Amino acid sequence: MVALAALVTLGFAAPTVLVGAPADPGAARDLVTLMRAGERGSWSVDYEFTRTLAGGRVLRQAMQEARDPSLHVLRSGSVMSVVQGRRTYDCNATGKRLACTEAPATKLLAPSEVLRVAVSVGAYTVTRIPGAVIAGQRARCFRARTTGHGQLPDLGVEADMCLDAHGVSLRQRIVSDSGDVDERLAESVTEPVTTAAIRALARGFDPGAAPGPG
Repeated sequence: MVALAALVTLGFAAPTVLVGAPADPGAARDLVTLMRAGERGSWSVDYEFTRTLAGGRVLRQAMQEARDPSLHVLRSGSVMSVVQGRRTYDCNATGKRLACTEAPATKLLAPSEVLRVAVSVGAYTVTRIPGAVIAGQRARCFRARTTGHGQLPDLGVEADMCLDAHGVSLRQRIVSDSGDVDERLAESVTEPVTTAAIRALARGFDPGAAPGPG
């Protein structure tokens, strides 16, 4: 519910509206369907993450994400998040120290459901954009744009999303209201993966640390 609350709150901020192609309800349905498949899937992806600040400075770092129906791990730089069932852990590495805290138990909406609701209330439109071959995988690509009736941090004012046939995200480019642009581009994809492999990814965040949650 947090994302939807943010949508309602930010609706009064009058975010930038980008003019583009008219809304395509079929594209929105296809994107939500693909995202749901990815959320139920079993996969691991290595990404290159790039943040381009409005002033022109560019920051890059590696990112890894892996999931199956029981576990989701996202590692980027010195931070990691782990979601297992309704339990969420946020971890930060400082030097040789690793600190993980459990987030308060809340019912989290899947990104596909957040997007579905955002489109249904008229806060975003979705259109198709040309597909691509990324990391050896053929991807279908979509663009979500704010309409000025609210804005979500995970979508910004414009978000390009490319997913493979199983709903795995291969490219994501998010433009924020400030002009900053975050992009992640898949370099390698593994499908399927075992839960043990996902746990190993989490432990590899700090090999000297005690095993994490679960």
